Amino acid sequence: MVERGQKNVLIVDDEETVGIGMTEILRDAGFRANYVTSGKDALEAIKKTPYSLIFMDMVMPEMNGLETYRRIRKIRPDVKVVLFTGYFKQADRAIFEGVKEGMIDAFIRKPFFAEEIVDTAKKYT
Repeated sequence: MVERGQKNVLIVDDEETVGIGMTEILRDAGFRANYVTSGKDALEAIKKTPYSLIFMDMVMPEMNGLETYRRIRKIRPDVKVVLFTGYFKQADRAIFEGVKEGMIDAFIRKPFFAEEIVDTAKKYT
């Protein structure tokens, strides 16, 4: 069980290898990290656990990162969300919308370095 007051981090990415990799990187750095593979699962996870930071992939099937962010803000308005994504055609527009709505405390482009993930997590937890 993840406890309140800990450095709880959730990774949301439909690519399981990314979720596993980021989770291990963050756990090795002393964070309590978990991952889910969909926006729907992220909504369920934040209802159960007081995450202080979410790394959110922008491009996911069913519910993209921006829509997931909007729903998360209704449940936990104080959580920090860091967008990460690979290149995709409408990245600029989605990033702009996210910034406009307060989503992006930071932006990380895939592929990323472990140090970049850990430094971002330290900054926002």
